[in-house]
Amino acid sequence: MRQAHPDRNIRLLFAYWFLRDFQLWIPVWIVFLTIDRGFSLTEVTVAEGLFLIGVLLLEVPTGAIADRYGRSKSMALGAFILGLSVLVFAFTTSFTILLVSFLMWSVASALMSGADMALMFDTLKSAGREHQYERLVGRGVALSWAGVGIATALGGPVAAIWSTQATIFIGAATCLVTAGLALAIWEPPHPREEKKPAYWGSIGAAFKEAWGVVDVRIVIALAGTAFAAIEAVHYLVQPYLVDRDIEVGVAFSMLQVPILLAGLVGALFTDRMVGAFGPRAFVIGPVLGALGYFALSLSPGLAAYAALPMLMAVSACVEPMATGFINRRIGSERRATVLSIASMVRSLVLAALAPALGFTTDQYGLAQSFALGGLIALAGGLAFGVPLAIRALRSGEPPEPPEPAAEPIAAG
Repeated sequence: MRQAHPDRNIRLLFAYWFLRDFQLWIPVWIVFLTIDRGFSLTEVTVAEGLFLIGVLLLEVPTGAIADRYGRSKSMALGAFILGLSVLVFAFTTSFTILLVSFLMWSVASALMSGADMALMFDTLKSAGREHQYERLVGRGVALSWAGVGIATALGGPVAAIWSTQATIFIGAATCLVTAGLALAIWEPPHPREEKKPAYWGSIGAAFKEAWGVVDVRIVIALAGTAFAAIEAVHYLVQPYLVDRDIEVGVAFSMLQVPILLAGLVGALFTDRMVGAFGPRAFVIGPVLGALGYFALSLSPGLAAYAALPMLMAVSACVEPMATGFINRRIGSERRATVLSIASMVRSLVLAALAPALGFTTDQYGLAQSFALGGLIALAGGLAFGVPLAIRALRSGEPPEPPEPAAEPIAAG
């Protein structure tokens, strides 16, 4: 294998992550549905909940597709379907059309989820560089946040000059470019079982492996509770600004940009956080998230605005940390499937949490929604983060994966 393969893959994955999330509609999509199309926030979050149920049902089957037929192909197909779903979303005039768009979206999301992280880990492992996973995935996630941040900065002004619908059309075109990038990624070889199991048999084996490795089982539960609750804050950012009388336009976008840039910074510092705190990071993250939520719940106006960037930074940091933890404990032949199981559990929680936050906001107010998110983050951190940290510390696990010693190259 040529050394150029891993470096080329890394560059293409970085470009893929950036473009996948460079969607100009991001800062205005809730405004598009609630103001331009007349949906209530409850309806929007119910549709989002159904989207997450679709992801929940499809995560593991599509993860097995990625393991069986190729991670880059799965990513390309997901990006293409995402473009189609965004195009349908642009013409939403009824709840039925919105559901069609969101269900297509769930297929796309499931096809991409897990495949990209597994592909990065296998790329690095093929070159003996898997110790760089957290650092490089942190950079990749940072580029993803950069894509969101730049799109957010541009989306508000574009929507103000033309329309919110115009930002959606541009997003659909961007997805097609992303699909082309995915097809250009080299698929690294990885060990296969001597007797290749049937498709559904491989899914069953992945569930058995995920459940059988205690630490993996706990981190999946942690990702599906505390980490999911922290991620859910993005449903409340735009309602928060609208509630504070910020009109759609330049200011509306600019107030979202620091929040997204914080996600970029959080992703870049993942490896440093793991190196500094080790397993304790699985407790620190949920506690910080809960504190941010409670600050937003208790403060009027924009007084607690700084808590939103903190929440985004924590959310961006925990993904590379959790996937790196899982990747090192699961074999390559089922890596994408097990990562999809983790995403499935997170989607299960978000499928219930998103409508709950929307209903709570409509009926009781944003303060109560922030409090609900904080309670779930804290409960998940205490229930799963603390036992995980204790187990890791007792086992003497190093805070940072050690770099492997150089091995002599065999001749012939």
